Amino acid sequence: MLSKHPESCRYPHGHTRHIEVVVSADELDSNQMVVDFKALKLAVTDIVEKFDHRMAINSADPLLDSIRAIHPDSLIVLENEDPTTEVIARHLYVEISQILQNGFVRKSPQGFTYQISPRRVHLDRVRVGETPTSWAEYGD
Repeated sequence: MLSKHPESCRYPHGHTRHIEVVVSADELDSNQMVVDFKALKLAVTDIVEKFDHRMAINSADPLLDSIRAIHPDSLIVLENEDPTTEVIARHLYVEISQILQNGFVRKSPQGFTYQISPRRVHLDRVRVGETPTSWAEYGD
């Protein structure tokens, strides 16, 4: 819901978003990669999935309390910001940047360790597609 939008986007609606994460490094790792894409996918999945099947809403939206009363567990409340594609791209960029700064380690069920060393990989940008022909990018 875009509370500041003059037309239909101010009403509850959804999108099937496509998210691209672009990373770089000063040098390739021992496997001759910038990053193992499986490790990157694991690192960002929790951040991206919290938007899945949720309603994002501005904390200043006058309908917030009514919607919260009906669907308390399905909201993502953005502090004084409408959930535009641009805002979502920035939100993802900030969170993914933090993960790459801190590093990431996760073991697979088969016992393989997926790892991204702290500060080795740089997040260049996040692109969030709203439709096949419209998107927003946020990054350096």
